[in-house]
Amino acid sequence: MSIIPVHDLMIKDLQYAEFDIIPLNGLGKRNYDGVIPHRHNFYEFFVFTEGGGIHELDFNDHKIKANSLHFVSPTQVHKLKINKSKGFVLCFTGDIIPFRNKNENFASHFPFYDLNSPQPYLQVSEKLFQDIVQLVNSIYDTFNSDHPFKIDMIRSYLNIILLKVKQFFIEQSQGDDNKTTNRDTRVMEFIKLIDKQYADQLTVQQYSEKLKLSPNYLNALCKKETGKSAIHLVHERIVLEAKRLLYSTNLSVKEISFALNFEDVAYFNRFFKKNMALTPLEYRQQLTNS
Repeated sequence: MSIIPVHDLMIKDLQYAEFDIIPLNGLGKRNYDGVIPHRHNFYEFFVFTEGGGIHELDFNDHKIKANSLHFVSPTQVHKLKINKSKGFVLCFTGDIIPFRNKNENFASHFPFYDLNSPQPYLQVSEKLFQDIVQLVNSIYDTFNSDHPFKIDMIRSYLNIILLKVKQFFIEQSQGDDNKTTNRDTRVMEFIKLIDKQYADQLTVQQYSEKLKLSPNYLNALCKKETGKSAIHLVHERIVLEAKRLLYSTNLSVKEISFALNFEDVAYFNRFFKKNMALTPLEYRQQLTNS
């Protein structure tokens, strides 16, 4: 049996295990190990100073180009095929940046980390990219220093970087209905809750109770913000996890159905085919032949 590896953020020299920075393509003593499909319980921010290779993220290949930024959220499955590309990857938890509104989550504050974003990367202007690289170099120097307030300095540098990217993202998103910059926080909280409990097979009624909303109102909010019903968002997340397991592991269809808490394999097959127009086995075979 093989499962998707989950990488933890383990930093021993910081008071709080919130942050790491790793040079890409052999710079320094550490290397980023991303050849095998894996996922994280933290966020990643890739800064590519030189292009080359492919970044595969949730079944989609993205060419690595110079002056580009790539974003990976917790639970996403990805792997990195580096070919002459250089840069840095910043790794951090969602708690590293404190928000004034305690109910606001990381992806709603920085929408380029929204899992529903159709483009998990940005090709930014030369000026902005150089500003970011300068800040990243400051982070790297601080991270490897003995400065007594280095985690606070890193947090400040990182916040500046993310806010600069947010401004660029919002400017680029104006007039684009596919990108969300001001999604209702209640819908974001619902999506966050689904991400935590999709395998529990909760009903919309159970989710709405946790959010202290009526099922009808939650459904109306979801349709307004995403164009999808609440149950569609729940099913979409279950299907996504099934696809990840079919693609990135050698678990049998039966094992995957049990991992996702389906009553039996036949029901899982019907559920998957209804949403994908393929059985789980047909989907896996399609991936193998592509």
